[in-house]
Amino acid sequence: MRRLWIAGLLGLALGSAPAQAQTRQVTGKVTEEGTGAPLAAAQIHVKGTAIGTATLDDGTFTLQVPTRDVVLEIRRIGYPPVERTVAAGSSTLLVTLKHDVLKLEEVIITGQATGVSRRNLANSVASVSAEEMTKVSTTSVDQAFQGKIAGAQLSQSTGAPGGGTRVRIRGISSILGSASPLYVVDGVIVTDVAIGSGTNKITGASGSAISAESQEAPDNRIADLNPNDIESVEILKGSAAAAIYGSKASGGVILITTKRGETGAPQFSLQTGIGTSRLAYKNGSRRFLTLGDAVAAFGAGVTPYFDPNVFYDYEDLAYGNKPLNQETSLSVRGGNANTKYFVSALYRDEEGIVYNTFARKYELRLNLDQKLSDKVSLQVGSALARTGNDRGLFGNDNKGNSISYTLTATPGFIDLRRKADGSWPINPTYASNPLQTVAQLQNREWVWRFVNTARLTIDAFQNNTHTLRVIAYGGADVLNQANNVYSPPSLQYETADGTFGTTVVSASANLQSNLNLNIVDVWKPRSWITATTQLGTQAEERVFNQSRTSGQNLIGGLEEVTAGTIRDVAESRLRTDDYGVFGQTEVLVKDKLLLTLGMRADRSSNNGDPGKFFVFPKASASYRFAGLRPGWVDDLKVRFAYGETGNQPLYGQKFTALDNSNIGGFGALRVSAARAAADIRPERQHELEGGVDMTILGNKGTLELTAYRRNVSDMLITRTLAPSTGYSSEVSNGAGMQVTGGEISASIFAVNRGDFSWTTKLNWGANRSKITFLPVPSFLLGSPQTGAVKIELGKSATQIWANDTLPQPGGRVVVPRVIGDGNPNWNAGWANDFRFGAFSFYALLDRQLGGMAANGTWRHYDLSQNSNDYDVVAATGAKLGDVRRTSYVQVTNIYYQDASYLKLREVTIGWEVPARLTRMLWSGGNAAKFTLSGRNLVWWTNYRGGDPEAQNFGSAAIPGSVQRNIELASYPASRSYWLTFSVGF
Repeated sequence: MRRLWIAGLLGLALGSAPAQAQTRQVTGKVTEEGTGAPLAAAQIHVKGTAIGTATLDDGTFTLQVPTRDVVLEIRRIGYPPVERTVAAGSSTLLVTLKHDVLKLEEVIITGQATGVSRRNLANSVASVSAEEMTKVSTTSVDQAFQGKIAGAQLSQSTGAPGGGTRVRIRGISSILGSASPLYVVDGVIVTDVAIGSGTNKITGASGSAISAESQEAPDNRIADLNPNDIESVEILKGSAAAAIYGSKASGGVILITTKRGETGAPQFSLQTGIGTSRLAYKNGSRRFLTLGDAVAAFGAGVTPYFDPNVFYDYEDLAYGNKPLNQETSLSVRGGNANTKYFVSALYRDEEGIVYNTFARKYELRLNLDQKLSDKVSLQVGSALARTGNDRGLFGNDNKGNSISYTLTATPGFIDLRRKADGSWPINPTYASNPLQTVAQLQNREWVWRFVNTARLTIDAFQNNTHTLRVIAYGGADVLNQANNVYSPPSLQYETADGTFGTTVVSASANLQSNLNLNIVDVWKPRSWITATTQLGTQAEERVFNQSRTSGQNLIGGLEEVTAGTIRDVAESRLRTDDYGVFGQTEVLVKDKLLLTLGMRADRSSNNGDPGKFFVFPKASASYRFAGLRPGWVDDLKVRFAYGETGNQPLYGQKFTALDNSNIGGFGALRVSAARAAADIRPERQHELEGGVDMTILGNKGTLELTAYRRNVSDMLITRTLAPSTGYSSEVSNGAGMQVTGGEISASIFAVNRGDFSWTTKLNWGANRSKITFLPVPSFLLGSPQTGAVKIELGKSATQIWANDTLPQPGGRVVVPRVIGDGNPNWNAGWANDFRFGAFSFYALLDRQLGGMAANGTWRHYDLSQNSNDYDVVAATGAKLGDVRRTSYVQVTNIYYQDASYLKLREVTIGWEVPARLTRMLWSGGNAAKFTLSGRNLVWWTNYRGGDPEAQNFGSAAIPGSVQRNIELASYPASRSYWLTFSVGF
């Protein structure tokens, strides 16, 4: 066999020698239209052959071509491709490329190791560029997506610095399973786990456990990634596009590509900025005018404190921090034909509007591309991040200790500010002094994150019609998170409950690694047809270990668990092993017709049968009508796609647990009352998508129309079992759901005249869900008293049920009923980018229509008789606050409100420093720019509360928590402002 390979290679070499002798040399240069700047790394190919090269730093190239007339194809990312004929007697060529403002020629990843031009793409795939990602300084990558993706609902669930975003792509996809999208960085799956801090021991928001993730508003860990390092982002929204990721892709897939080196001398980029933030909204509180009202609300104990002429604004006192934040990033990229590099560093220090809260990030990245030989290349990437935050004590609270919760019951006539001697006054109306809690409580979190990726590419075989490439890539994402919650004995609530101090220490470690092996075959038997086939395997391992300890009643107030006389311990160990195989073929005919057929088969240790493969197929087709009506409809593409994806069971759902027990003072184990299903398997999504894409107005605009229908089967649900079974419930597959929706995306390069240009982009998306199969009786997620989601056959999967009083024979009675839907009617974003000479202006409007959210903070102001409009007289003559307070249990929808909003999400004003002035100040500097920007500056909403986006439940990547639209005592929303200076050298 080896001899045959050697003979074959010799034959190819000898056979190619005569052809190489019949060649001539062509030299040329590629520049950018308008600026005349040389374009490095442009790809030059002889059409119909595999002959090609790339331009150097100065845009020049040299290429050996056949002696006959040839057609050269010139391509570069960010520019539409062009073709130029070089006659047999010609040896030079000058080419200008026009910047692709509308991304018409953007290459979209369609497989594990393949991609296709957007103009031929058969699926709806959204993309966000590096420039769009960094318009405004932001802590977390996912916050930069807001308002920019059709069909995606992204809400900043907490105002706390450090992130915490709920991402839902094309609506609801699961009831009990994970609904978070899958994040892939440079081809490697990374974790977006959300780990609670352990404040539940202080708030009692969810029983007596040490931690309750869904109640503690943790930040999802994609926040560790540096937005400045990102080159591009692609969002695979539907199952037809995401099927290549199989059983983990039902929530969509977000593909992140980081920046890499370029051929040329080192190019440095420095960006530094300062910023600040301000409280965006006040709930306000009641101004008590009479002692009688004060006593009626808080009891006779407030009599010594009452003064109608005194009012302390506690929102100003607690949320009035006006920080000076800072961010500095430095990067360098360069290289030669064999070695290319990109190196970056980031330092970011952001304080919150609540004193003593913060988010900090330090990150280093090295991306290296090495050509090992003419046929072998290696790409490696390493990112080391150190992030930390303190998010204070906020959210739901059953002990009356969280800061915002306490403010609802603190009247403005009481002075709780620190005294001159350093002591803190006792709050006579509640068990906590919120200003003391702000000053003394610590909720610290520190993370070490190391993401390492590698990609080896071997060009195994190539001739004029055939290319065979072997691609192996993989990596590891290692995360270590340490949480330390310390509530000192001096805090008022610690002395009130008699425990005198609480400390919680948590150590969490997450390892996520995967290895892929791909074979990509490109066959081009004729110049008008190309078939790309990919086969591959993927092995993935996920390990999560966590230990938590808590100590209460701390001896001497020491910040140590061992100092506590009351201790608790919790531990989790999770391990999942996945293995998948996949294949895909794409056939492109005459650059107009694209046909795709593929499938993936996955098995997982989380399934009831870990050895069983589940198959997820995909198929798509698109046809492009070029030059349909030039000047109006320049290009029209019709596309259809079908695909299936899955959603794995959560770790441990296939096991019936053994719970700790006590029998006669002796330790024992007992079988849990919740039974597992031995045949548990992935949830499955089947999605059919169709659409029309157009290039319009003389290639100055694009329009994309998409409709889809997704059917979800084998949904995980909990069903009640008969007492005779010995169990109370069982988690199993069984329910079905349908989601129908539509999306619109439009971009227009409206004006380009001299020094003035205007680009506008619009995206819109809407979806509706319906439960199509339910093998168990209808059930509620939550309580009608505070609002619950009801899972009911034939109805929306996000419908909200709540108590109401309805007329019945014999009088009015309390009856639970549908009061609305948590899912919005639609979401939209509208971005406008203006440039005039050296000045630029950008604004992004983010709009949501419909949806409902419970305003728990307002409810608690009313329950404490402390809301700012409590004394307003209703038509009946009673006070509005009294009416709401006494009837909310029977009429829950008093505090459920329309969550519609219009937000000025991002604004920037930029000035490019003239090159002459830049060189005067710094001889080596270029492309200097000042930018003044803001995020969430203004919003318009009828929602009464800090922010209609805020969510206590489902704030991040927490399975089973995406249903609840409830805001209660969350960290307040803020507006942020940044002044940034950037320069290259």
